[in-house]
Amino acid sequence: MTVSFAAPVVCGEVKQTVNADDTNIIQLNNIFIDKKEKEIRIKAQLAIKEGILEYFLVGNEGKTYESVLKVVDCKPSDLNFALLLIGCKPMNFETMLDLIRDTDGRKKLLKNYKDSLLELEIISAGKKMELQQLMRNRESTTDPLLWVYTGGLFIKDHGYAGDLELSYISVWPDPTTPVNLFAKNGNPYGGDFGFEVNKRNTALKIDQNFEILIRRRQPL
Repeated sequence: MTVSFAAPVVCGEVKQTVNADDTNIIQLNNIFIDKKEKEIRIKAQLAIKEGILEYFLVGNEGKTYESVLKVVDCKPSDLNFALLLIGCKPMNFETMLDLIRDTDGRKKLLKNYKDSLLELEIISAGKKMELQQLMRNRESTTDPLLWVYTGGLFIKDHGYAGDLELSYISVWPDPTTPVNLFAKNGNPYGGDFGFEVNKRNTALKIDQNFEILIRRRQPL
């Protein structure tokens, strides 16, 4: 089996433009790409109200039992295409793991891999929602979350691995997902580590609508 990491291959198929008069907007089903503003919007729904998390976003037929949000009618390769289209550069997954193990890894990531860093915002009912309202870090940390475009991987004779797993955004390292969270958290199934759904937020409802806004991370 041959595996290639973060290959910059366009897998997404452009379905239509949202507005024929606006050539800056491209729609891949529930993924919207604004080429001018360099941002991506994904229409998603709440997957679970309680549980340990390995993912932030998966497909509706994917591992929804351990993801905050789910999306229908799209493929992770669509997200990979969208990120390439707004100018992101995939970071090698193994390099990210090395930086996670490095005591100065966070500083090196911020300094040397700016084109791979992303910002995620959650929109609910037209208003920005704090990420902590959806998921809770069970480990004590005050560092802002860093999201990394790792590009996923391609497997010879099988294609884009993320499309097989239907995994889009991960909070526990996964080489198949286009986007990974940079975190030194322990295995969430090995103790009181990692992330879980914020079950304290009693307003959350299964299939509740959200919008994920993704941009390239702006330097501080």
